[in-house]
This record gives sequence, C-alpha cells and structure tokens, in this order.
Amino acid sequence: MKIQKFLLILATVFSMAGLRAQAESINQTIARLNADAKKPGGQDAVVKSISASAHVPAATLEKEKAKSNLSYGELYIAHAIASASGKTFDAIAALKAKGESWDKIADENNVSLGGKKVTQKPAAKPSPTPPQKTLRQEQAERLSH
Repeated sequence: MKIQKFLLILATVFSMAGLRAQAESINQTIARLNADAKKPGGQDAVVKSISASAHVPAATLEKEKAKSNLSYGELYIAHAIASASGKTFDAIAALKAKGESWDKIADENNVSLGGKKVTQKPAAKPSPTPPQKTLRQEQAERLSH
C-alpha cells in the first residue's frame, strides 16, 4: 500500500513537472519573439517568420494581432496551437481572451509547443488466446494425420 502511494505521488510529480516545462517553453518562446520584435526592424522580421511557419499572409497576421490584442509571441503560439489542433485561430484566441493560460489551452487541445499534436497511443488490445486443446485432442489429431 505504501509503495502504491509512493508511485502515485511520484507519477503526479513527474506529470506536473512536464506541464510546467511546457508552460515555461511556451512562455520562453513568447518572450523571445516579443524581444526580437522590439529590436530595430524586428517587427517585420518576426511577422515574416510567423507568416512562414503558420502559412498565413503577413497582412492577415497584423490584422489578427490588432483585433485580438495579442503580442507577436502570443500570435505565433495561437497559430501553432490552432494548426496542430485543427481549430481556427479565432477559436484559440477566444480561449485566451476568456483568461485561459497558453499552457492550459495547449493541454486541453493535446498540443505540445512545437505545434505537433500529442496523440496518445490506444491501449494495446490483448490478442485472443486460442482455446487450449487437451492432451487427448492433440494426440487424436496427430494420429489422424
């Protein structure tokens, strides 16, 4: 019983550490892009970079940024989550507007930072075990062949 409690606590700690690492990665990415945008000529460079990775025209990104009041880093994260989850940018931006954190939005949509969808492997189904033959049945089969 004590071992089970320990393992449960250990699993919980590792799970929380993983979520924290994702949150830090998302926040670091946002901070890095926002810092790059503050450099001379940085806004254009960041918009071009986001445009290339999100496959969205720069003019559209600028309109979305103004409409959603997101920073450049958040604009990128919203597009990355939208792309990986199959949802629209507006749907993801609406979740952020409601006050949800980026890590929660990513987690709820099963998305990791790189925009890759995190898919859980289905539990392996045990293969059906063929019925066991009795020794007498096996001997009868051998003799009949």
